[in-house]
Amino acid sequence: MNSARTSKYFKPAVRRRSRWLQVMACVLGVGCADVAPETPRWRLTETMRLGGAESGPMSLDAVKGIDEGADGRVYVYDQSTQDVRVFATDGTLIRVIGRVGAGPGELRNAEGIVVASDGRLWVRDAANARFTIFGPDGVFERSWSMRFCTSQGRWDARVDPTGRLVDEDCIVEGDRAVRVAVLAYHIDLSRVDTLRVKPECGTAALAESGTWITRSPTRTSYRAIPFRAIYHSAVGPDGEVWCVPNSARYELWRVGLATTDSVYVERRLSPLLVSSSERDSIIEEFEASGPTGLDFSRLPTVKPAIDRLEVDDRGRLWVRRSNADGSIAFDVFDRAGMLVGTATLSGYRISLWRPFVVRGNNVYAVVLGEDDLQFVVRFRIEDA
Repeated sequence: MNSARTSKYFKPAVRRRSRWLQVMACVLGVGCADVAPETPRWRLTETMRLGGAESGPMSLDAVKGIDEGADGRVYVYDQSTQDVRVFATDGTLIRVIGRVGAGPGELRNAEGIVVASDGRLWVRDAANARFTIFGPDGVFERSWSMRFCTSQGRWDARVDPTGRLVDEDCIVEGDRAVRVAVLAYHIDLSRVDTLRVKPECGTAALAESGTWITRSPTRTSYRAIPFRAIYHSAVGPDGEVWCVPNSARYELWRVGLATTDSVYVERRLSPLLVSSSERDSIIEEFEASGPTGLDFSRLPTVKPAIDRLEVDDRGRLWVRRSNADGSIAFDVFDRAGMLVGTATLSGYRISLWRPFVVRGNNVYAVVLGEDDLQFVVRFRIEDA
């Protein structure tokens, strides 16, 4: 396992890492084997499905946030209606929270939700420059004005052991945003702690290499190249940062707050080829309305080794990847970089860009049906 190859893509707070971590990764099967024989295998069993209606609260058009309360209630934020639907554990609708607007308790292009440790619902509403906070009964309590420097698109902060909401955003100095930092918001609205400057992950050149850029006298358009290699990062509840510098390779960095707390994981998996039928389908979809002039020779011949990263409420990292048979695989690593479980899901189309949330033994995902109709599905983690 060669760290020099990785260091040019990823700049952790401390570049040194203990050699024994690499050796132990190989010995225990995390870094050198496909899946260690003793690694627990899990089954994800569907236990609830929300959505499917043509209209009303059971119609889901643009799910942007999912969370589960301590009482098991499920919160679903739909961006198209700017409201949060609250469901009982059996899927019965309890109430609808919020509406479009800029007044108290109203939302305008909000980005996501989190249920705090005290049961209150937080909504990140960058367009209104604030957090909007609702009580456990769904009643608006107050707003917390905030100078966000970016709109994240999808917000899913983590709750740390002290109850703070851990997130990332730019640090604003004067009139401009400078550094991306890992922040912790106190739920009593007293202050925001800066835990660290976020380590850089990946390069702008990698992102540009996976994009078709088309320029005309009046506009410039950007189109993501399917199956392109990109970088991924995810922030954990202790302020740690997981990074995949290049998704073409199965390489993970975990950089903690301590100066020596750096873990590297590598796995060797057989490459998945992009089939000719997949390639033809992509070209047909892009050119459905006429010739685009795109250079389809830039379509990769091999699929990414890693599709997505998410950190669950226990601080474990869920790494999503694809299997040759079309099923979805999840490798789950603990904070030390040890592979603690694998799960495989067949027969489901799960959006890569919509929320994927793990709370205890429940997994929530946005499943796509016919015509990309959205459902929120709860799965139970069980031993295979």
